[in-house]
Amino acid sequence: LAVLEFGAVLLRRPCPRGAVLTLAWLCAAGAVTAAASGLVLAGEGRSDAAVLGNHKIAGIAFAVLCVVTACCAHAARRAPLRIAVVLALAAMVPTGHLGGVMTHGADFLTAPLTQPSTPTPAPTGNVYLDTIRPFLQRTCVNCHKPSKRKGELELDSEAGIRKGGENGAVLVPGKPDESPMLTQCELPLAEDKHMPPDGKPQPKPAELAALRAWIAAGAPF
Repeated sequence: LAVLEFGAVLLRRPCPRGAVLTLAWLCAAGAVTAAASGLVLAGEGRSDAAVLGNHKIAGIAFAVLCVVTACCAHAARRAPLRIAVVLALAAMVPTGHLGGVMTHGADFLTAPLTQPSTPTPAPTGNVYLDTIRPFLQRTCVNCHKPSKRKGELELDSEAGIRKGGENGAVLVPGKPDESPMLTQCELPLAEDKHMPPDGKPQPKPAELAALRAWIAAGAPF
């Protein structure tokens, strides 16, 4: 929409009003739908309250600006339309960024640049460092780390694993069937309590077997 509106000015050509009007109403409908679904998902309470609150405000503001943009396009008021487009673009950036922070953590932009894609543990002979920690890093830590503690749970350190989360302990050394960090992974994918959620990297059978054996051995770090 911005390219059509401002590109016509730069190229000194007539602006395609029909395309602009169509895109403006599509943007409005999409933004309102996204904001409405976001308000529903906000009730799950799985994100940092401050980030969620800011994302909610930015998302609603973006939706309102998109509706204003569509109304300006419908009224064929070019100057207000261009102002509304610029304001909507300005609101879209923080809205999208805060959404990325909630789903992928605060370092989601820089993490690929600072972390190897497939970290290789040093050959220490330590089961936790060689097998369990890489497994947790691949499947769990993206949502359970200091910068994004879903359920108040951190799984990227011994202290965090031993502490557990808002629902209590996730590890009971020597008792794998009483350790949620294993039992929830073993649930069917369709179960609401299955972890990691559907759509996220899932543990392999060999990894679950190694996790069970590690916990049964007393979960030595």
